[in-house]
Amino acid sequence: MRLSGLALVGTALAGALPAQSFTQYPTSGDPAGIVAGPDGNLWFTKNNAGKIGRITLSGVVTEFAIPTGSSGPDSITRGSDGNLWFTEGNSAKIGRITPSGAVTEFGLSDSNATPYSIVSGPDGNLWFTEFAIGKIGRITPSGAVTDFQTPSDPASIAAGGDGNLWFTERPGNHVDRITPSGAITQFPTLTMGRLVAITAASDGSLWFLSDTDDKIGRITTAGSVTEFSLPSAARGQALTAGPDGNVWSTGDHEIARITPTGAVTEYAIPGSGGQVFGIVTGADGNLWFAESDSQIGKFSLGACTTSPTSLCLNGGRFQVRANWSVPAQGTSGQGTAVQLTSDTGYFWFFSSGNVEMVVKALNGCGLNSRYWVFAGGLTNTAVILTVTDTQTGTSKTYLNPANIAFQPIQDTSAFTTCP
Repeated sequence: MRLSGLALVGTALAGALPAQSFTQYPTSGDPAGIVAGPDGNLWFTKNNAGKIGRITLSGVVTEFAIPTGSSGPDSITRGSDGNLWFTEGNSAKIGRITPSGAVTEFGLSDSNATPYSIVSGPDGNLWFTEFAIGKIGRITPSGAVTDFQTPSDPASIAAGGDGNLWFTERPGNHVDRITPSGAITQFPTLTMGRLVAITAASDGSLWFLSDTDDKIGRITTAGSVTEFSLPSAARGQALTAGPDGNVWSTGDHEIARITPTGAVTEYAIPGSGGQVFGIVTGADGNLWFAESDSQIGKFSLGACTTSPTSLCLNGGRFQVRANWSVPAQGTSGQGTAVQLTSDTGYFWFFSSGNVEMVVKALNGCGLNSRYWVFAGGLTNTAVILTVTDTQTGTSKTYLNPANIAFQPIQDTSAFTTCP
């Protein structure tokens, strides 16, 4: 689909872009894990309260009770079935919550199991660590569980770009790979031990973190390990791939950015009195994180940040991202962005020769005091298109359901702050 041009007079005015900034939203119940949901909101666990929380991009919090109130929910992930899945460390259960808030619990066969970290696998199932009994668990969307014995107690797990799962050994100094069929390979680190976090980076490597060593590590899918020094305050509990192509970690009342070459920048969280746990990139392109002192934090990177998965349109004022998913195949990802002009770009999902959608952001302030967003798609894939005004922090999210032809977007009232 080709988008028709619009007769506009004038050019976009580049406003002063804000510096990086923190926003904090009060909640309760010791927030721990956090994930971007299929509905464009953030979902998080409330470890001490036995609840799941949902926070909109504007900061509105809703709570959902878990039937097992003392379950100790910890890690949470987005499943290929369109629901959220979480671990219940105190009750040896895996929980599932729909975007509307309906909760189902699935008990594990071993009552001593302490499920901790959970991730959606390339096979459409959910994979989780059971560090108290030294196993990796796999649960299907219908609730069937299979366990795989591991060499040591596993801590955190992530889906690699090679079609396998990767996890850290908490008491050992190994990063392990497990195939969807359950075959495990160990890779020793150089010096790091007590590994607690792992995440897949945009370059295909896996990054891992220790909560005892002042280091962070990177491992390729071939098993090559590199370690980088960290300031002690940056040592923490969680990692995520950021929207800027870097890796971000939680720390001691701060978050830290680690570039692919290991350069570290720390950002102190204002007034933070608790440990920072889960961290994730939201649909608005900001970093969202859980603080144990009953707050959900948001860190805005400020100006539009060009990356392989984001467009900077209208003179860099608007940042645009496209998340896609194919629920029937259990696959999802971020669209690869290609800039065409200062106002227009496109995304491909599966191969560079297959354009999936085109989008442009225009300055219509001289006509109706609005910025406009137009988009068209050549797909029936499920898509969440997020456009963020980096001058104000306001985001608009456009959803296209799976198996529905992408409907043209002609939003001539998208953003109201002119110029």
